[in-house]
Formats: sequence, C-alpha cells, structure tokens
Amino acid sequence: MPESTRLDVRKIGWGACAILCGIAFAVAGAWLLLRATGPAANTPPHAITAPAPRLQTAPVPERAAYFAEKERLTSGYAWVDREAGIARIPLAEAMRITAARAAKKEDGR
Repeated sequence: MPESTRLDVRKIGWGACAILCGIAFAVAGAWLLLRATGPAANTPPHAITAPAPRLQTAPVPERAAYFAEKERLTSGYAWVDREAGIARIPLAEAMRITAARAAKKEDGR
C-alpha cells in the first residue's frame, strides 16, 4: 500500500482524546455552574407562586351547550351582515356548492 493512503492511528487517537476532553470539560463546567448558582438560577428567592387552577365542578352541561351552539351555527341559515349581503348557510350545503363550482370549472377548461 502506498504511504499516502494509510491511516495514522496516533492522530486519530489524539483527535478522539481531544473530543473526549472537550466533552468532559463542558460537563464539569456545567456541573460547577449549577453548583454555584443553584438549579433555579433565574427564579427569585421569594417568588410568588400562582394559585392552583380552579376546575369546573360539572363541565358536562357547559360542554354540551358549547357543541349545541356550534351545531346551530354550522347547520342553519342566518344573516352575518345583511347590508353587505353576507349570510351563513349550512356546512353541507356550502360543501355541495363548492364541489359543484369546482366540477363546473374543470368541465369548462
């Protein structure tokens, strides 16, 4: 084998050693920094804690009312802005109209 294509194992070993030393130095530095500043260095010593969240005692009726309102909005006709001529139509009807327009556009290419 020619001399130029051989791997220099010593240089690879020194490179690996340098990488491992760098990792060890970074870990040791982070450990020393945490020891010096504490685990929560950005938290003031007498921080005000937020109160626990208040949970609903009976969320089922409110959830049912929410979904009933959404069903009413997506399945009925109503004016959104009568002066501008903007109306709300049922979702199924809107999808049917949109599909018909797309089919008509493809046929008329």
